[in-house]
Amino acid sequence: MRTLISYIVPALLVVTTSAMATEYPELNFGGYIMLDHDQFSDLYLEDDEKSNHGTDIRRARLSVKTKFSENWRSKFQVDVADGEFNIKDAYVQYKGFDWVDITVGQQKEPLGLEKLTSSRDTFMIERSMVTEVLAPGRNIGVKLSGTPGDFTWDLGYFQEDNSQNSYGITGRLTWALVDDDDNFFHLGSALSERQLGGDEYRVNQTLEVYSSDSLLEGTRLDAEDMSLASVELMWQYLGFVSMAEWIETDIDDPSRGTYHYQGGYYQMSYPLSGKNRRYKDGKLDTIKAEHDWELTWRMSQFELDQENRKAQTFAVGVNYLVNQDLMFKANFIRAKHQEDGATYGYDNAFSFRAQYSF
Repeated sequence: MRTLISYIVPALLVVTTSAMATEYPELNFGGYIMLDHDQFSDLYLEDDEKSNHGTDIRRARLSVKTKFSENWRSKFQVDVADGEFNIKDAYVQYKGFDWVDITVGQQKEPLGLEKLTSSRDTFMIERSMVTEVLAPGRNIGVKLSGTPGDFTWDLGYFQEDNSQNSYGITGRLTWALVDDDDNFFHLGSALSERQLGGDEYRVNQTLEVYSSDSLLEGTRLDAEDMSLASVELMWQYLGFVSMAEWIETDIDDPSRGTYHYQGGYYQMSYPLSGKNRRYKDGKLDTIKAEHDWELTWRMSQFELDQENRKAQTFAVGVNYLVNQDLMFKANFIRAKHQEDGATYGYDNAFSFRAQYSF
């Protein structure tokens, strides 16, 4: 992946530099930083002698968006949290055709409604377990997208991050009825067929508390191929948002057989101002408000069928939007997990985030 990025990034810089000599190019610089603190009980730890709290600079991202002409644009984003430098987005997009946009480079694969929502705009501090485990996230690839009428569609070919053997074809289709005030009803589905080439695959996930231990653990698989499917449903009216998603996968290991993992969530939010979130092209954006309180709620679960393991969480939260740049989030989480018939929990965790965008 890094080899391909080494070609894409210089190309972006060359195009940007040459375009800046003309009158057209538009450059927009921005970024955001998130500071998180978690406090949790022993349930969230494998070893109760470990710390029951954690504070992290969770994300510190810088980005530049360039519009070279009416049809050509690009985005380059990096994350510099925890002393590490990671390239997040690095792509070029062509929008000159009426029926299709073409995006080339590192980008989010079109699967997972919650995954496609920016971390700045999610209802809760952490995304749900199923989203973190199964939704593929960012990879190098080529994606075709279109928005005919009330529909949106995406189809792309992607190479797995840090793997020369793994690749996938991912597609998403959504339909929505939207009025001028962004009241809407949304229905969508996505599929992904992936060749993993014998790479190791293992579920290793926390119970939606970032600083805690990974308690949702699966078998180490030498995965040959993987099939992903998701369905998503969302409704917004006068500020109230109701959102649900279910994702499942079959993973084939030549020596162990097929492993089936599945999970979903249901979450709601309501800003006391009653203002709607912005909705565009099958994706949900933020609330544009000042000194607004947003109440949030979520239930989620994830199941590892062959391992006889299951986890469930229940969370409530409140978000305070000072303005478009500054936001505070607080979540209270209760979780339990089951392993070989034994149940551990419910027990509590608390998470807090301070988020600044510029």
